[in-house]
Amino acid sequence: MEEIRNLAGKLVCRLNEKARVIEIVHKGCKTLIYFKPDGTTEVVNIEVA
Repeated sequence: MEEIRNLAGKLVCRLNEKARVIEIVHKGCKTLIYFKPDGTTEVVNIEVA
């Protein structure tokens, strides 16, 4: 996964182009955004312990 950072150098999200998914972890919650071949998206939220 490629790490995407802001101007301050903080990690914003991780991108996996091959799997077409973006992963965002913030305050104990992981959000996965899947880009499907038909042009739709699927958002999954997971609580991180």
